[in-house]
Amino acid sequence: MTTTHEPAAPTSVVIEDAAASHIRESQERKESLVQWVHGRAGDITRRPWENLAVFAAFTGFYIWFGYWLVVKMHVVGFETLDRLNRALMIWHNDPAKLSALGFDYPPLATLLISPLAIFPAVTSSLIAVPIASAAFAGLTMMSLNTMMRRAQMVGPLRYAVLIALGLNPLFLLYAAGGARQFIWLAFVVVAMGALVAWYVTADVRYVMLAGLAFSVAALSGYASLLWFVLTAVMIGAILAKLGADGSEVEGTTIGFTVPTAYVIAIWTVFNLLLLSKPFYWITAASEAGGIDPGGSTGVELFQDTVDLVIYGAPIAIVVLPVLIFMGIARSNPMALWLGVLLGAAIVSPALSVALGLTDAPMQMRNALPILLLSVVGAIWAARSADTNNMIVSVALIVLLVASIPWTFQAMKTYRYQNLESNFAAAVSTRESQEGAQTLSGATVGTRDEQATADYITANITGRNTILTDNSKTYAVMLLTGKPDLFVDRVDKSDGPWKDIARDPGRYVNYMLMSTDGDDLLNQMYPDAAAGSDGRLLVIYRTDRYVLLGVPANFDPDDTAGQAASADGAGQ
Repeated sequence: MTTTHEPAAPTSVVIEDAAASHIRESQERKESLVQWVHGRAGDITRRPWENLAVFAAFTGFYIWFGYWLVVKMHVVGFETLDRLNRALMIWHNDPAKLSALGFDYPPLATLLISPLAIFPAVTSSLIAVPIASAAFAGLTMMSLNTMMRRAQMVGPLRYAVLIALGLNPLFLLYAAGGARQFIWLAFVVVAMGALVAWYVTADVRYVMLAGLAFSVAALSGYASLLWFVLTAVMIGAILAKLGADGSEVEGTTIGFTVPTAYVIAIWTVFNLLLLSKPFYWITAASEAGGIDPGGSTGVELFQDTVDLVIYGAPIAIVVLPVLIFMGIARSNPMALWLGVLLGAAIVSPALSVALGLTDAPMQMRNALPILLLSVVGAIWAARSADTNNMIVSVALIVLLVASIPWTFQAMKTYRYQNLESNFAAAVSTRESQEGAQTLSGATVGTRDEQATADYITANITGRNTILTDNSKTYAVMLLTGKPDLFVDRVDKSDGPWKDIARDPGRYVNYMLMSTDGDDLLNQMYPDAAAGSDGRLLVIYRTDRYVLLGVPANFDPDDTAGQAASADGAGQ
């Protein structure tokens, strides 16, 4: 028997064109992502009016309280006056120059408040001082409120947290006193809020928003760079934990870091071109005020760190172990990394001492980042507590309220501080602190500066008639509201200014110098401030400043003149 086999039917082969292959691969790639693009799954509804109300309420309160503190009680930081004078020179110097920003402060710490100096009366009356920090404190509160909404905290508890935090005396002093710390802290809190939103919604746009916020924070306060680096590592670690592949981790992390890396690179180039020192900005930032940090042994730094936490941000003692426990025991990567960020905030002041990066690292104001990151961590702990959300929220309120009298008492005696003790005295006694002493021995208030400014505005007219070293007499310049009266070091840079200072009779009619012997004019004319330089007549004097008349026939080579008359001097 013969078996016949029919030929098999030909097999059809489907060849996928390149376009279809690309579409299929893109779809598979999209399905493998752990993040959304333009997605808001499970996110809160937008409430712009609530955000605006929170911002306006706290900003208005801090401006009102700051006016009382600064203008009535005369508790004012000279670092803020320096930045406002630089802002004033940007608009009203002769010539007006953006280079007035200088390198003593991060550039945005001055540039962001420069609109306050468009009208000189706002700065010369010192109304601008509380506004300079109050607006950023309001932004901080608005960001925290949105964060608490994502943590599913009910309205009354949210507002109670904000009020308890807002009345913390350390927070209150720096929010109302014009401190630049609140500028960069506000943007760090905005970035933290964006990262919480990213973790909740998996919307990658929030990572980009956090990156932009950190880029502003970086040029407002260099201390924020520590949290920027740790946050970049956090983003990559969380994505890896959630199962993202290498390309998604890399792309997201790069997207976050690029804005900050770019602005730091640009600022480094400016330092290189203008100063021939590309990293001058790292160590040049001014931290004036307070008591010298003193000892720097490991034991002393540890004790100082413990004191900073206990008296400045005691809530961190509770929040830090809670975050670490939740992160490890409950596999909550966001909690773990918030714990890492809080731990970095605690050790960074001591680390700054060890590395020599700042001249005032252990001051009480360095508890502010610890306090704010503790609140952020507690908010995330409340969200992660699920059914115990309300219990955690109430515990947060209780801790914040309890810390108010504790921190207030500590401000009176804390070793490393600026104006904390004087703030406590003003609040306790309702008496002006003009002429009082800080714990470091500095005199509080602007009596001498105001008196000198009043004399100048009443008796001197004409642009560029007063030679001065603005790095020491900035407060007088600010209170006159007329920086164009002065020949300062910003006008034409240090070189031409020094040429004028060597032979002032050819260019100016007056000199204004400080009496502490620390400005450049004092170094060039060491006897002038005491009235012992026969070539320069003392016209007006206070304890801190002296205004000298410069005759047209001033002889720079004659150093043997008789003592100048003190006629017209006064206080």
